[in-house]
Amino acid sequence: MLEDPDTRPTILIVEDIVFIRMMTEDYFENAGFRTLSARSTLEAIAFLEMDPKIRYLFADIHLPNGDDGPRLAETARKCWPPVKIILTSADMPADQVRLPIRGLFVPKPYSLDQVKKAFETMA
Repeated sequence: MLEDPDTRPTILIVEDIVFIRMMTEDYFENAGFRTLSARSTLEAIAFLEMDPKIRYLFADIHLPNGDDGPRLAETARKCWPPVKIILTSADMPADQVRLPIRGLFVPKPYSLDQVKKAFETMA
């Protein structure tokens, strides 16, 4: 008999700081999500291309090697419109963040409960 497919909502976490990424993965796994994680926009786009179950994207604005969270968010919005997007940063004022339509910004430090609630309230 085949096992039931994983029906948990899938979140893609894009964060280059290992500790933050692991803490975020652990939180969302315990909150009932299936998690995928990437360290760069290229890895994130590969996940988005391969996994149509991704419904949430939580990405840092500043990633290594010149990667750009807002550019990733714009690509995700254009190519995968249903994906709910939240960007985060510790050193970017909210009024300077380029967000795609229906995207949100949550500044660091943040509460992961706050991020989860923000995703739940997004249309």
